[in-house]
Amino acid sequence: MNVKKIALILLPALIATPFSISAEEDLRTLIKAMSTRMTELGKQVEQSNKHVAELEAKLAKLEREKAQTSAAAPSGQPAPVQTATIATGSVVAPAAEAQTKTAPAVTVGDAKGTFKIPGSDTSLGFGGYVKLDANYSSIGMGGDKLGDQHLVVAQIPVGANRLGEHSKATFHAKESRFWLKSFTPSGWGDINTFLELDLLGAAEISNYTPRLRHAYGSIGNFLAGQTWTTFLNVAAIGDTLDSAGSVGALVYLRQPQVRWTQPFNLAGTPMEFQAALETPKSRLWADPLSGETARDAYGFNNPNDERYPDFIARLNYNPEWGSLSLAGMGRQIRYTRQASVLQQEAWGGAVSLAGKINTVGMDNLRFMLNYGNAIGRYATFNTFGDAVLDANGQLQLVKVYGGTLAYQHWWDKSWRSTLAYGFVSSDQPVFVGGETTRRAQSVHANLLWSPLSQATIGLEYIYALRERTDNQSGDLHRVQFSTRFNF
Repeated sequence: MNVKKIALILLPALIATPFSISAEEDLRTLIKAMSTRMTELGKQVEQSNKHVAELEAKLAKLEREKAQTSAAAPSGQPAPVQTATIATGSVVAPAAEAQTKTAPAVTVGDAKGTFKIPGSDTSLGFGGYVKLDANYSSIGMGGDKLGDQHLVVAQIPVGANRLGEHSKATFHAKESRFWLKSFTPSGWGDINTFLELDLLGAAEISNYTPRLRHAYGSIGNFLAGQTWTTFLNVAAIGDTLDSAGSVGALVYLRQPQVRWTQPFNLAGTPMEFQAALETPKSRLWADPLSGETARDAYGFNNPNDERYPDFIARLNYNPEWGSLSLAGMGRQIRYTRQASVLQQEAWGGAVSLAGKINTVGMDNLRFMLNYGNAIGRYATFNTFGDAVLDANGQLQLVKVYGGTLAYQHWWDKSWRSTLAYGFVSSDQPVFVGGETTRRAQSVHANLLWSPLSQATIGLEYIYALRERTDNQSGDLHRVQFSTRFNF
């Protein structure tokens, strides 16, 4: 408000009111003082407005810099917090209120069931399941044996070994598992890792020793670590509650290896060629007269004298109606007797044809056919050796052949059944001891109920027959009840 406007407001009142000359002088003095004061206030207001305009300009500049910093920050990274102080007289005030730094939110990963590690491109997932197996067997395997927990045909008692063995009940949760996996994109291809453990590390029923199942990493087409042997087509494994599966199937073998997988197309159909170098291990049956007495729990000698890895190649054919694979293997079986420095070695090989064929609806047929003279360790779980040593310490390879056939039928979306048959046989030399298995058969039949994807409850009947080289045989009837809860 300026002085002229104040004077115009006061003037009518001064005219209408009688006053003396002395009062008039006093009033003039007062008006002059007020005019001087108002002039000073006007200058202060102008200075304040100018200062406020400067503050607003600085704040606007600060906001622009903050916006530019946020736009330049990498995706998923929080922009750095900026603060500034501006002097206003003798007081220093913040130009912008300090912001609290918050951690990036956890987001869904690139693969199903994973999440992104904050601040990285790595997707991490974990899971597993808790499984109870309750078995009732027509005959016990004797002592603490794995054969009481899942099917080990080599431990079925035969002949006099059946004496004193009766029906047996076994409860355990040793097949329960935990796994951890990761996925990270890179310019060289996806980097993947997988680690899995279960509790089947010891034969004793009450011993829950952790066991490494898988531990591998891959980048693009290259894999290194421990996982399923390349010789085994996992898609051809029957859906059984028993973790060892059918007689005649390849052992569900996991071992250290390096592998290359090359995908390609043939007439529009996806295919893969895989080549691997896998850990070698020779397993022998030795004639007592050969002087070799060291044996494991299954009666075999493990010399641990390997020179070359097992060479494995596999061709995968993946049409819309299922999958087929043809695998070949070459390996050296080697033995050295330390006392006489006698060294024996022989090269052998094996082939495997396996697959899964979709039939009606969700039903499918799975099969394996295996043959070789160096396939013993890869054949039915701990049943055959790769070779035998005669009384003179001479090495002979053993031919083993077998197969499985499993049909899975879905009654509806929650109920399913599998009927599986397996057969395996070996050409054992005539001098091999009578307790060695010559051939075996098995049947699995089950009914499984999965009301939720995280839960399965099932009942399975198992029959197995073992025949030894002395022509004696023994059989096993087993009923298995299992519950499995995934997490």
